[in-house]
Amino acid sequence: MSDFDRAAELLATAPKVLVTCHLGPDGDSVGSMVALTSLLRQRGAEVTLYNPDLVPRHLKWLPLCKGLVHRLPRAAAFPLTVVVDCGDPKLLGPDFPPPEVTGTLLILDHHASGRPFGDVVVCDPDAASVGVLVARLAARLGWPLTPDAALALYVSLFTDTGSFRYANTNAEALRLAADLVETQGVHPWTVSEKLSEQGTLARCRLLAAALGTLQPALGGTVVFMTITAEMVAAAGGSWDDTDGMVNHARSIKGVECGVLITPAKRGGTRVSMRSKGHLIDAGQVCLALGGGGHRGAAGCTLAETDLAVARKTIEEALARALAEAGVAPAPSPADAAAVSK
Repeated sequence: MSDFDRAAELLATAPKVLVTCHLGPDGDSVGSMVALTSLLRQRGAEVTLYNPDLVPRHLKWLPLCKGLVHRLPRAAAFPLTVVVDCGDPKLLGPDFPPPEVTGTLLILDHHASGRPFGDVVVCDPDAASVGVLVARLAARLGWPLTPDAALALYVSLFTDTGSFRYANTNAEALRLAADLVETQGVHPWTVSEKLSEQGTLARCRLLAAALGTLQPALGGTVVFMTITAEMVAAAGGSWDDTDGMVNHARSIKGVECGVLITPAKRGGTRVSMRSKGHLIDAGQVCLALGGGGHRGAAGCTLAETDLAVARKTIEEALARALAEAGVAPAPSPADAAAVSK
């Protein structure tokens, strides 16, 4: 029996299921969790939606999110736990429940770079989002999509493909999106408005401050952005407001990779990396630094709390990646001129 068939069997039979994802949930993880939870509940399973961290503000409107719990009862035990969108057990945090609580561990993932774990692993890097895997399993089991599941699957696709603009946008993703719109009644503009048109004045102020920190490196192939707690406070915003800001660094002409550096919630330095994928595999770079992700989007957390020192570590790792790609970065003094052209 293949891992996919085994996963389908587990989902079809487990009477009680824990559904979770990596710390710091994002659009794909929240969307795929909500979709799977809705489908399992339709099937009659008792499902607990769990994550120690809060759902980001721009995703809280999704169905079922209000029912997500941040702590499990002391006597909690599940025959099946499904972890979505996680390629490394470290990303679950130190307080992830032990085996006697989780039961069989089923992993649904699509990261090419990672450290596989779990009892049953369904991982396909060609899947545009984990929501695609949930849709495949629903089709395999003959489960009709609920309205909540359809909406959540579209959000999973929309966010992980960058509004269907990134390199992972393939025919399967577009066919699934079209089906969700045509047969399930999902409204693309409604989703886009909820995710992209609900910014606050504080976010705009924070973005203005963050753009002021843009600093080129490695001959202009890389641009760093820095956001500190003081900047967030001065803008009157929150860390939720930083979502997606790293893309501004990558969007500059001639830049291969944008990097956002921020203090990590649990100590250290948080790194968000976005690559155009021509020369730098962001997932591999971050994997070597203890994180992971995709070629175009990845992240990691460094133990170093000094942002300047952490930046040097990242810059050295990116320089190695460029060297492996046969690119010799120009000297630092030429960086500013390289990006301004």
